[in-house]
Amino acid sequence: MAHSPRMQALIQKIEAADAAHFAALREKGKAQSDAGAKAREKTLEKRLANLSVARATRARAAAKRKAKR
Repeated sequence: MAHSPRMQALIQKIEAADAAHFAALREKGKAQSDAGAKAREKTLEKRLANLSVARATRARAAAKRKAKR
């Protein structure tokens, strides 16, 4: 279907706005995803540190019990 030049210009303007909007949404989503991954990595590091402390404490307690025997 043929559109008038004014209608064609309006359609192009809307399509350009849509493209810019979706590009911004993709960038925002990627930034949020990267931030989430960084937060998960930091949480994992904390959990691993806590686990190593707990294992060391448990090992010291076991050694202490064994020494008392």
